[in-house]
Amino acid sequence: MKTLLNTTLLFLLVIGFSGGVSGQDVSDFEETKRLAEQGEAYAQYNLGLMYDEGEGVPENNAEAVRWYRLAAEQGDAYAQSDLGFMYAIGEGVPENDAEAVKWYRLAAEQGNATAQYNLGVK
Repeated sequence: MKTLLNTTLLFLLVIGFSGGVSGQDVSDFEETKRLAEQGEAYAQYNLGLMYDEGEGVPENNAEAVRWYRLAAEQGDAYAQSDLGFMYAIGEGVPENDAEAVKWYRLAAEQGNATAQYNLGVK
């Protein structure tokens, strides 16, 4: 049941983030941040993505890394893959191939195709 609820909430969050910046985006951001601060990995990943892409908030790579790391440490494969990418290109953190490989490997072991590809390229 919790998985279904998390999936539903994630779907609703994604729908809310698909438009431009509006009053609704501000409330979506606030709700995502609230859930992320409560330790919800999917919300932490989504908050990292918002900061990474500047969706609803000013782009901030250091904040993106912060939230990706929290989700990645809980085992979120998308966050692990994106954190690996941040290390690979040195966005929000110093470039570090060893850290990039570490996070790519964790995500790849969970079947994340992007991480598998990036690991193969590294």
